[in-house]
Amino acid sequence: MNLTDDELIRELSNRFARSRKTFSDLSTVSLKLAEMNRRLEQSESLKSNFLSNIKNEINDPLNAVLGLAGQIAALAPDGSDTATLASMICSEAGDLEFQLRNIFMAAELESGEIYPHPSRVNVTAVARDVGGSFRHSAARKSVEIRMEPSGEEPGLLFHTDAEKLQIILSNLVANALEYSHAGGCIRISLAISPAGSLIAEVQDYGTGIAEEDQKRIFDRFIQAETGTTRPHPGQGLGLSITKALVELLQGTITLESASGRGSLFRVMLPPHAVEDELTTLAVGGNLFLFDEISEK
Repeated sequence: MNLTDDELIRELSNRFARSRKTFSDLSTVSLKLAEMNRRLEQSESLKSNFLSNIKNEINDPLNAVLGLAGQIAALAPDGSDTATLASMICSEAGDLEFQLRNIFMAAELESGEIYPHPSRVNVTAVARDVGGSFRHSAARKSVEIRMEPSGEEPGLLFHTDAEKLQIILSNLVANALEYSHAGGCIRISLAISPAGSLIAEVQDYGTGIAEEDQKRIFDRFIQAETGTTRPHPGQGLGLSITKALVELLQGTITLESASGRGSLFRVMLPPHAVEDELTTLAVGGNLFLFDEISEK
C-alpha cells in the first residue's frame, strides 16, 4: 500500500500518540503498584510489631502462672489435693503455652522473615528440657518419656539453632504423647552421625499412622482424624511447623509407622557454621547463651 507523505505523517503521529498514552498508562500503573507495595510493607511491619508485642504480653503472665504452679506442686505434700490441682494447672498452662508458640511460629513462617540463628548447642540439655516440659501431661496419661542415652553423661554439642530445635522436638513429643496409649512410653534419642549430622528420633508405641495418611500429615491444618468427633484436639499445625523448620535448617524428616504399631519420626540436621562461639543450654523451658562451656 502506497501512502502519501501527509498520510504517512498522520499515521506516524497517531502511533506516537498511542505510544505516549501507553507509556502514560504504564507510569500510572507503576505508581499505583509502588504505593500498594509501600502499604503492604507497612502492613507487614505493623503485623510483625503486633506479633512481637502480643507474644510478650501473653508469655510473661503465662510463664508466671507456670512458675507459681510449679512451686506450689513442689511444696505441697505428695498425693494431696493441692499437689494434684497444681499439677493440673501446670499441665493446662503448659499446653496453652505450647499451642501459642506454634501459632506465633506459624505466623513468622508465613511472613517469610524467619532465619536460622546457629550457635553451639547442648542438644542433650535441650531434649531433656523438652521432655521435662511435658512431664505433667505425661503423668496424667501415665506415659513415660525416656531419654537415650540416659544418665548424667556429658551432653552432645552441635552447631544449630537451639530455639528451632526445641520447637521441632516439642512438636514431635507432643504428637507422640497425644497418640500414645495410657501406660505407654515415648523414646527420645540423639546421636551424631559419622558425617557429622545430628540425628534426633522420637518414637511412640501408640496408635500409629496409616500408610495413606503419612504423606499428608505434614500439611498445615491436617490431622489423621477429621470431623467434629475426632478424638484428638489441636489445630493441625505441629507437624507442618516441624517440617518447615527442619527444611529451614537444611535437614530432613522421615516417618516410619503403621496402624496400631506406633510411629518413629527421624530428623537429620547438618551442622551450621557459627560466627560467634556461643553455647546454648536449655533450663526450665528457657534457652541461655554462654561464651564458653566445659565439655568435661
